Amino acid sequence: MVSRAQLRRDAALAAPVLAHAQALVLLWDRAEDWAVPRIPPSQLRVLTTLGRNGPMNLTALARELGAIPSSASRLCDRLEAAGLMTREVSADSRREVTLGVSREGKRRIEGFDSARQEDFAQVLELMTPTARARLVVALRDFSEASARLLDSEALEA
Repeated sequence: MVSRAQLRRDAALAAPVLAHAQALVLLWDRAEDWAVPRIPPSQLRVLTTLGRNGPMNLTALARELGAIPSSASRLCDRLEAAGLMTREVSADSRREVTLGVSREGKRRIEGFDSARQEDFAQVLELMTPTARARLVVALRDFSEASARLLDSEALEA
């Protein structure tokens, strides 16, 4: 069990991490500002989730997004109307629908990824090689710890 003192130390450490992470988030989100036509963040999250995980049904997508199926369905309706997402009905069961990213949706995701990569490369170029190496190690460790937390929360749910 974690002591109260340890929790206070961890909370005190979280404040500067949050302050510095804001620059990372702002740089990440910047690619969305250049998108024409604009894709709202909630819809972009659906696209990137489908792009990362591959085709899935609505229930799995909603679970991945932490949303209720009806909300996820409305987001998918908008993405499908914009030509960014596909819905395929199973030949075996009309009730089984698979959601995927359309060709145009993939092109848009690649555009976001490319813009982000360019932005991050420019920032990394301003850092020393040692600082870049430390950043990669720190972000990897942060990602691994975050995955452990999310996995433990999923097991509790």
